[in-house]
Amino acid sequence: MRNIYCIVRYLLINSALTPVNSQYVYNPLAMKKYFYIVVGLLTLSSCKDHDNLWQESAEAETIELHRCMSLKLLPDIVQEIDNKSRTLSIPTGSDELDEFLTSVGATQLSRIFPYAGRDEQKQQQEGLNLWYTLRCDLEGGATRTAAKSSLAGIASYAEPAVSPQMERVRYVEVAEPAETRAASASDYMYDDPLYPRQWDLRNDGTVGMVKEADGSTYSSSIAGADISAEAAWRITTGDPDVVVAIVDGGIDLTHPDLQGSLWTNPGEIPGNGIDDDDNGYIDDYYGYNFVDDCGIISPTRHGTHVAGTIAARNNNGRGVCGIAGGDGTAKTGVRVMCCQIFKNNPDYDPTDLTSSETVGTGDRNMDAAAIVYGANNGAVISQNSWGYGYGATPEVIREAIAYYVQYAGGNKTARPLMQGGIAIFAAGNDGSGYSYWPAAQPDVISVAACGPDYQAAWYTNYGANIDIVAPGGTQPVGKLYPYEEGLPTSACLNTVPLNDEGRGGYAYMQGTSMACPHVSGIAALIVSRYGGANFTAAELRQRLLSGVKPIDYNKLVEVDYRNGLGMGYADAAIALSDFDLDLTPSAPVFVEDSIQAGYGSITLGWTSNGSGSDGSLQYYTLYWSDQPLTLSNLTEAQHQNFLASFAEAGQVFVHTQTGLASNSTRYYAVQAVARNGQASQPILLSHPVSTLDNTAPHIHCDMQGNLITLAGRDTCTIWFDITDDEGHDWTYDTKTYDTNLIGGIHLGGIHHERIGNRIALYINVEYFTPDIYHYELYVIDEYRAWSKFSFTLEIENDHAPLLFAPSQKLVIRKGEEMQLSLTDMTVDEAPSSVLYDVKHGEGISTSIDGTLLNIRAKRWGESYIEITATDKHRQTNELRIPVFVYENEGIYALYPTMATTTLYVMVGDVIKGDVTISVCNSAGKECLHETFNTSILNVITRTFMLAVWDLAPGTYTLTLSNQGKTYQERFVKK
Repeated sequence: MRNIYCIVRYLLINSALTPVNSQYVYNPLAMKKYFYIVVGLLTLSSCKDHDNLWQESAEAETIELHRCMSLKLLPDIVQEIDNKSRTLSIPTGSDELDEFLTSVGATQLSRIFPYAGRDEQKQQQEGLNLWYTLRCDLEGGATRTAAKSSLAGIASYAEPAVSPQMERVRYVEVAEPAETRAASASDYMYDDPLYPRQWDLRNDGTVGMVKEADGSTYSSSIAGADISAEAAWRITTGDPDVVVAIVDGGIDLTHPDLQGSLWTNPGEIPGNGIDDDDNGYIDDYYGYNFVDDCGIISPTRHGTHVAGTIAARNNNGRGVCGIAGGDGTAKTGVRVMCCQIFKNNPDYDPTDLTSSETVGTGDRNMDAAAIVYGANNGAVISQNSWGYGYGATPEVIREAIAYYVQYAGGNKTARPLMQGGIAIFAAGNDGSGYSYWPAAQPDVISVAACGPDYQAAWYTNYGANIDIVAPGGTQPVGKLYPYEEGLPTSACLNTVPLNDEGRGGYAYMQGTSMACPHVSGIAALIVSRYGGANFTAAELRQRLLSGVKPIDYNKLVEVDYRNGLGMGYADAAIALSDFDLDLTPSAPVFVEDSIQAGYGSITLGWTSNGSGSDGSLQYYTLYWSDQPLTLSNLTEAQHQNFLASFAEAGQVFVHTQTGLASNSTRYYAVQAVARNGQASQPILLSHPVSTLDNTAPHIHCDMQGNLITLAGRDTCTIWFDITDDEGHDWTYDTKTYDTNLIGGIHLGGIHHERIGNRIALYINVEYFTPDIYHYELYVIDEYRAWSKFSFTLEIENDHAPLLFAPSQKLVIRKGEEMQLSLTDMTVDEAPSSVLYDVKHGEGISTSIDGTLLNIRAKRWGESYIEITATDKHRQTNELRIPVFVYENEGIYALYPTMATTTLYVMVGDVIKGDVTISVCNSAGKECLHETFNTSILNVITRTFMLAVWDLAPGTYTLTLSNQGKTYQERFVKK
């Protein structure tokens, strides 16, 4: 599947690249087009890789093995082995396990979550100690399958080990100004020289200025389309006791703009080769490198950019600002923990779109362990800008996330900050509404991306599984978001590793990978302000998802993304603001005048007292079902949230559900939810709402019956007249069932078009082979009511007519006429239906009288007749007949008329048997005398050669005598 993913990913990216200013940038229209062509393949492939093998092989006796697999051993098996050991060898202590490992050629069995010392009890309580990575030598002759019964006897779960995907992110480096910028408080809050370029933190609406040819300008940004960082910094700039686990590529630990923001393990002595704090990892002073299984962190651009977005140091006179990067004084700013699951790819080729800049843990299968490491070592927020695509989250990752959410925080932090933890994931960069995992899981926060104008970034995933949207940046799209001085200023600017000369260290990047740490940074500020022994992860989630700008996104974003960007645009200042924890919003009411039913839609309107500005209204939840709703079954109904924090008092919210079946009934309820999460009493609509009854379009065809028989080179046009009783617009689709199709379209044989309210179907039998073909025409109106017309096309075997000449050559006397029967010359399945056409050469004339061919000889010499026969199926054949017109019936031709050495005498058909030829000069004296029998002549040419080389020059008369008759012709001897 990974190979399939890489190929499809290459097609998607390559198809979506458009040259702009000699650089390649993404084209969203192309990206979406190719995405929907291949997303089904990705989904099926991902599901196959990620499904539990028990389910995948539910009816099979064996299970396919993979070179690297994740096994969740049974507790009874674990009790028999050394569960503290990181890696097991045979014998393990369990005979049943040993037998299985031997049968599959196991080379290694190691714990995914190492023995965690002080945290081991919690890991065992949640079953993490049962998870092992199994490596099999499938190239060494071992079986590639395992008996299902034998595996079931040792493990409760088995799945292939799948590496997460790191989105390919393009970056553009930015040079740090030589002199630091001492910005005044009236300009910018902090003096970091690149801070004015960070529109994601403070957007004045000037980024992305577009200059037209006429000199006019307009901006690609909107003032305020940022996370309101400065307003948030006036409340808190981050607490160093708050730790964010960066599960990503390695962070550049030497970066000057991250000094003071790096978490260090207080119980570990770096570089001594000892697990000093007994947490299962050696020398994990700044975190751990799960790729290389060591405490040495190797920097990557992606991980460093993510870390800088959260915690780059503020007001330090250099570089950029971080969302929770302090204020330049001691004991401010949160810290980031490096949980490295990607490293730089030594074979990376930036010119190859299939080449990845980073590589993951691969067969080490330690991505889940990296998440749990954060929980066990004091991080309260897990930042994850990666995923597994569109299949499903591996079960081992699901359990790691669940562990993090439950056990992060607590007594693991320097002081009590929170009960439990929160995991935040990037939503993915495929411009899709499909579920992207693990971001789609309900126990994580999924982050989509936007640009500097509130618009959803063209690449961002969206849909029902998105929780919130944050700045992710964008490179040029059409005229929007242009390069400024060669820089993609509408992307997000932050830290990257220094170059080999110790310079640089900043770059623009874009993606949901960049949006995700914005939300993690805001979450870190929330914990910095509200964290404590009684603060819970649920409260953090509530504050985070309700901390959004009070704006109507339906007026700002394109229709495809409306209601698909979660709770709205993340705002740090609002997330940090206080609200009434005990407030209950007033119950909404349905507005009957707004309720309308269409053929495929239902429109509803509702309102409630008060506005959302005081926190009394955060969003509405609309519930619906095709069964009557009650307060007891409301949780089982489908529902959708509508952000309402921007609402004015008494504002009516109107929503239209489309794509419904006609004559269908739905029941509705609505509920108001405040920022504190408290909800009003659900209000049930007192009556159901039904869509209008819609009849399907009518198809009228000019065919007689439903069978049409064709053959040969027939062409046929079938007309379909379409009427719709309600006058609805309609479209049509076609389908052909036969074995000679490629992609459902016959090779040139069938074409169709709509002409007004008619559909013309053109059939060209020439492209078919004789067979039976079944054809269906579907007509669908705009509200999905449809009709079908089916017919059968029978292609019969038919041959072109065959023509046979009466003889090899026709010979006719000048001035005479001849008549031939064309029927006698033709072979066809239906000879009486054959039509003829005739052409002729000079010296003769022809005409057709019914099936008779009339020929008249007009001038001596060679000529021809060309006959074309066409049968009733438009198949044709031709016949060319040579014609010779003669004047002398005994001597058809004497040539050359001016002879030198040889004279050729072509005798007529009347000449038979013995022949005498006499040649006399002009004085009547016989000069040559020859005799022969016609049996020696070629039956076709009937030509006798006469040697005349010794005749004196002059005029001669040739006399041919046969059967008592003589024939004469004259010639000249040169």
